[in-house]
Amino acid sequence: MTPEEYKKLSVKEFTQAAKIYDSGHAGIYEMCKDDYPPILAELKKEPFCDVLDCGCGTGPMIELLHEKYPEKHYTGLDLTPEMIHVAQAKNLSNTEFLVGDSENLPFEDDSFDAVICANSFHHYPNPQDFFNSTYRVLRKGGRLILRDYTFSNFVVWLMNHLEMPLANLFGHGDVKIHKPAEFITMAEKAGFTVLTMEKQKGFRAHLVARK
Repeated sequence: MTPEEYKKLSVKEFTQAAKIYDSGHAGIYEMCKDDYPPILAELKKEPFCDVLDCGCGTGPMIELLHEKYPEKHYTGLDLTPEMIHVAQAKNLSNTEFLVGDSENLPFEDDSFDAVICANSFHHYPNPQDFFNSTYRVLRKGGRLILRDYTFSNFVVWLMNHLEMPLANLFGHGDVKIHKPAEFITMAEKAGFTVLTMEKQKGFRAHLVARK
């Protein structure tokens, strides 16, 4: 499929998912909640004010941050308009939710202290563009905190050649699972210094990179 076809499939998938995403009965999307505590823990290690959540969905990660740090400023970006509509209805202070593409962020250079991305990256058909764009919008010294799927090289190969095509047939906009080394290569190519790249339980990649 082309990048545009993948994105259309994701929008179709998450337009339906928006109806149940916050219900506590979100099926496979429930696993996304496992990524929130590690991101919170990583963020609080350093001072921050302005945070961008790429692939924010209905805004559950920003809700948690807002509850803990209500004085900070948050921006949520998602490709699916219905996800953003649900997020906007929460009326969080100091928060803006926008429809947009994480591969081409619609923000000025040096706009954020931190960019977070939880379980959205494997939907991006042009992943290097995401790294390049996040590097541009981060302030000097700012951090990208990214969590997504990964595992050993062989398991990643199996997932990409078996699981991904099946997911597409069932209407999921999944594009590719990346090897740990690929995360590092893309981050460094964009200009980042990689601080942490770990394989964690739950087939999770935990990447922290600094501009």
